[in-house]
Amino acid sequence: GIFRDIFIGRTNEREKKSEEKICLLHGLGLVGVRSVLGIENVKGSPFNIQRSLHIPNLKHDEVRQMFESYEKETGQAADSGVIEKLYRETAGQPGLTCWFAELLTETFNPGKDRFLSISDFEEVYAAAAHTLPNNNILNIISKIEDTPYREKVLELFKTDRKMTFKFDDKCINYLYMSGVIREEKVGRLEYYVKFSSPFVQKRLFNYLSDELFDYMGRLVEPFENLDEVVTESGLNIPNLLKCYEKYLKRNKDWLLKNAPRRKDFRIFEAVYHFNLYMYLFEFLKETGGMIYPEFPTGNGAVDLLVFYKDTTYGLELKSFSHEAAYKAALDQAARYGR
Repeated sequence: GIFRDIFIGRTNEREKKSEEKICLLHGLGLVGVRSVLGIENVKGSPFNIQRSLHIPNLKHDEVRQMFESYEKETGQAADSGVIEKLYRETAGQPGLTCWFAELLTETFNPGKDRFLSISDFEEVYAAAAHTLPNNNILNIISKIEDTPYREKVLELFKTDRKMTFKFDDKCINYLYMSGVIREEKVGRLEYYVKFSSPFVQKRLFNYLSDELFDYMGRLVEPFENLDEVVTESGLNIPNLLKCYEKYLKRNKDWLLKNAPRRKDFRIFEAVYHFNLYMYLFEFLKETGGMIYPEFPTGNGAVDLLVFYKDTTYGLELKSFSHEAAYKAALDQAARYGR
């Protein structure tokens, strides 16, 4: 808003003397997402007067203070868990943070005399993830449409190892400046790539899943007995995964015919994540269950949370590399289950 006022003021004060103008700023350029007139300005400045201005994400305390200011103005308070969830899902990205806050306090507000609860946030989140357009997200999706950026994002969903962050990698540079990814510092010397926020990662996961597998075909054979899969008390997850295994063997020729492939012509690991997710989504939709992808690290790890008849089931997806890693993954899944 300040920048806009400066621009309008200077436009309307062209005939005034310098000392009569509201400000003496000669020019202003807003470029990209991450910085203002920085590394993305290809030619740089021949006079060495240009500095890159990094636009940081909001901190947790800053988000909390925003809600405290709102409470003072309106008298409506928010559960601390709402602030925690909002910050975690957006990683403090200003545009997304303010969008979620607007949805909570205006669009989906249950009433100023009501407390903003976790249940209110979940309703807002479901709408934001599925039905509401957001220019920030639409812009990010547009950035991964073309080669090689699409393939780089697919690589990010692999579960076996992290991707090293290198700013001289053109794909990583582009995705970083476009708000798709950010860096993760481990220790003093190591840097890895992670998605810019869990919400961005989920929206990309849902987008790619829908695009690659908008048609799933027949999920189960006619008259196939599902008594051992869906019961009165809940779901039998191992048997459900056996149904998926049969489905994949039966349909893989056409289902994976045009799937994106790596340079060695093997299908990206992420494609299988998307396919399993879409199978479970379609299957559970018919039985009254729900499924949500979760990304605990911001890198490639994917957890699928299934909700059915007041019971929560968790699936942690792993790629098989060797026997030792498989056993370690079992231990990790057991800890996660506990």
